[in-house]
Amino acid sequence: MKTIAFIGNFIPPYSTENERKYAFEQLGHKVIPLQENQVTDNQLIKLMPEVDMLVYSHTHDPSYVIKNLRGVFDLYRENEVPTISVHLDRWLWLARQKDMGNEATWFTEHIFMADCSPEAIEEYDRLKLNWYYLKPGVAENFCYLAKPNHEKYPHKIIFTGSKGYHPEYPFRAELVDWLHETYGDLFGHYGNDGIGVVRMEDLNTLYASSDIVIGDSCFGGRPNYVSDRYYEVRGRGGFLVHPGVDGVDNKGVATYQHPKLDDLKRVIDYYLEHTSEREKMRVKGYSWVKSFENYTVRAKQIIDTVFNV
Repeated sequence: MKTIAFIGNFIPPYSTENERKYAFEQLGHKVIPLQENQVTDNQLIKLMPEVDMLVYSHTHDPSYVIKNLRGVFDLYRENEVPTISVHLDRWLWLARQKDMGNEATWFTEHIFMADCSPEAIEEYDRLKLNWYYLKPGVAENFCYLAKPNHEKYPHKIIFTGSKGYHPEYPFRAELVDWLHETYGDLFGHYGNDGIGVVRMEDLNTLYASSDIVIGDSCFGGRPNYVSDRYYEVRGRGGFLVHPGVDGVDNKGVATYQHPKLDDLKRVIDYYLEHTSEREKMRVKGYSWVKSFENYTVRAKQIIDTVFNV
């Protein structure tokens, strides 16, 4: 088993870093969490003899910068300790694209990216990266079917996440506004610019209480890219309606032609009426994600790749 030093944001218990940490530990590895805006380059250098791998998960916050991190990666490489970066979201076509090839993520020995769209592949290859496609997932310990609570969560159709999203992708705001206008009180928007953010066990209850969870990924429908919502919803027991995406599984997913809102309405209305069919798909999606698309599976993919297992 490996000792893994892991740089990331571990302060919020719901962070992806905490979920990945849990996944590595489920496989029997020891994880040393290092808070990104607190750890120093000297601490990382002193830690090097104790670890088998250094993982870096970047937070897009200018205050979360570690001095000389690229130099630390070089030193680890010289001492034959693998360094990896793992990123959950898109970089292309967003303001953060300016950091591609510059921010420390791009200087680890192994780079795991959730975006494998054609435009991303072109950029990765231009930068001559040693990169791998690693899809998002869901924490294994949150893959369970909760009991609904319709009093607390009364909406049949829901969207979770921010409406005020990347300005480069205006469809998100259009989608949420359209859902409000089209479905009225049947629809609930749960996010920091909606009813409120729902996390942890409450999120499972929210999904169980709804009939339909509307999904969206940045530049929805691009091949080989979905957000973690694609797995979170199904793994936590929700019924997902999402833009059709080539290159990812569609187990239990009802798809529509993005950005055609009339097609989205057709799909929503159909599954609101066909309860039995919807329930079968929901259970199918849940079972698939719980077994094959969780972060424990993703952690094993990382270990197997880096250590040629």
